[in-house]
Amino acid sequence: MRIVFLLLFTLSLIGSERIITLSPALAEITSGLGETKSIVGVSDYTLYPVELSKRPKVGGYTTLSLERALSLKPTLVLGLSHQQEFLSKLQHFGIKTESFQLESTQEIKSTIFQLGELLQRPKEAQAMIQNIDYAKSSAAHNEHNDSVLIVFANASRLSRGVYVAGHDLFFEEILESCHTHNAYSDDYAMQPILNVESIIASNPDHVLLLLGPLDNVDPIALKKRWMTLPINAAKHHKITIIQNDYILIPSQRIAKSITMICEVLR
Repeated sequence: MRIVFLLLFTLSLIGSERIITLSPALAEITSGLGETKSIVGVSDYTLYPVELSKRPKVGGYTTLSLERALSLKPTLVLGLSHQQEFLSKLQHFGIKTESFQLESTQEIKSTIFQLGELLQRPKEAQAMIQNIDYAKSSAAHNEHNDSVLIVFANASRLSRGVYVAGHDLFFEEILESCHTHNAYSDDYAMQPILNVESIIASNPDHVLLLLGPLDNVDPIALKKRWMTLPINAAKHHKITIIQNDYILIPSQRIAKSITMICEVLR
């Protein structure tokens, strides 16, 4: 009986992975595919699902620890393209790695598809992709094609400049789904920094201040500060703060972000 039990236990481990995810988005996607229990390590800022926030941490985007990662005995490590140097170090120890890009909606969907194939979860991946497509096709529309400035977590640092959504991030695609457009019109692609003068020059019709759950900001004081600017958004009281645990994460939950942002902008 004992031999049979050990055989069954051994067979149950064949084909299973011990996965480390090096970004919150990759953790969310992997979990969404039904592989939460396979994840043995995550990055510092992984908060969702809550179960993963309690898993061993291997560091942040620029503070990844090879020693911590190796101690978890992973069979598969999932990272982003800019983490390739760290992934290459793991490959020297015979650990399988995969890297992905998550800047655009298409890249998010492609990552979901690739992980679905890799983890043998194609049906779950297809459902997640369809959910994103449905959110885009059913999004509320803005009738005036408003210009929108999307500002990230450092929104309170007006005097030192703030990061905004450029042209090669999924946020601009969300604005298009809402029938609005990006108030930032210069050529810089990803996350340009705008000072107060540049914000005033862009004169957005609506400003979205996006905050993560760890951003310790007084929303009333933050909005009051932005309302002092001589821009259309302030004039028409269209300064909106959105703070939750998914609005900044390029995962399958972008479907929720599309719906929320378009409702705010309608």
